[in-house]
Amino acid sequence: MVNKKGKKIKIPWSLLFNIVIFGLTAFLILYFIFSDGGFVDLVNSGLKINTVWLLIAIFVHILNLTLDMTIIYMFLKETCPEMTLYKAFICSMTGQFFCAVTPSATGGQPMQVVSMSRLGVRPAKTTAALIQKFLVWQFTLTTVCVIAVVARFGFFAQFLDPPMWIASLIGFAAQIALIVALLLASFCKPLTTKVVNGFIHFLGRIHIIKDPEEKIKNVDETLTSFHDSNKTLNKNKELLIKVYAITAVQMMSYFLVPYCIARSFGIDCNVFDMLCAQAYVNMVSCLVPLPGGSGAAEYCFSVFFGSYFSGITIKSAILLWRTITYYGTIVFTAPFAMLKSRKTNEEKLENNVS
Repeated sequence: MVNKKGKKIKIPWSLLFNIVIFGLTAFLILYFIFSDGGFVDLVNSGLKINTVWLLIAIFVHILNLTLDMTIIYMFLKETCPEMTLYKAFICSMTGQFFCAVTPSATGGQPMQVVSMSRLGVRPAKTTAALIQKFLVWQFTLTTVCVIAVVARFGFFAQFLDPPMWIASLIGFAAQIALIVALLLASFCKPLTTKVVNGFIHFLGRIHIIKDPEEKIKNVDETLTSFHDSNKTLNKNKELLIKVYAITAVQMMSYFLVPYCIARSFGIDCNVFDMLCAQAYVNMVSCLVPLPGGSGAAEYCFSVFFGSYFSGITIKSAILLWRTITYYGTIVFTAPFAMLKSRKTNEEKLENNVS
């Protein structure tokens, strides 16, 4: 691109990426609304939609968000007496928003650390609490996936092709590998320090980081504080038991959304089978490094829930599912997340000026 003065204007890759993702999202929404068998055809078909079940679907997702905030509050309250529900709410909303709009949900935790730092919570303590929370979520999710694979393998194997099964197994293996990596980072300080310091030295040698020794010193102080917070959290067994129980309820509330949508269409289905199907959708769609697994999530839903919904309801079910759990979450959390992000940038500008 060239401006009026004839100079070339470089368009950032991040901007191009966001434009592509926005275009893909808009295309998928319009496709599920106006294509053959889409939402318009469903409305015109005269099928009565039970709005009570749709409201229940929205409620269980709100319950999911509420429990997410509760778990953050419980973990941070353990090491930060000044922790409040308001701070936990901002932290949760920030995480939900940036997980939804960044590839593989990589932006959620870093932005939560930033927002909590602004609210007076030390980054090391926030990081420790969030990793503990993530470990609990991954252990619970892996357990649910194991149950789903063992209990319903024969059922889904009837209509799934080999590539989809391979993708499911890879997704399952990736979750286990992630848990192992997080456990090492959380409880093996010497190994974590060695790996991080080696990485910083490497970045210093290729001139990406200036003064690597100073950076290593700062990182070592953060890691020490992080592991101390981890020790404090893990001493409270009662807290961990409560958090695991709440996380299980939170996960089930999220997984129940497709079941509620099916019931709103008058489809009589087994709730356990629907929960297992959602577990498979999560396992496969998480492999795609796009915000919200765009495209992959919709495709996986159509594959694993295809035997429950008919040709006239499957596209509308996908649209409602994504609207409630993804698009709606972005719209609801954006004001809180963007407010904190904007204020943080303004503070950085003021600090630079001063």
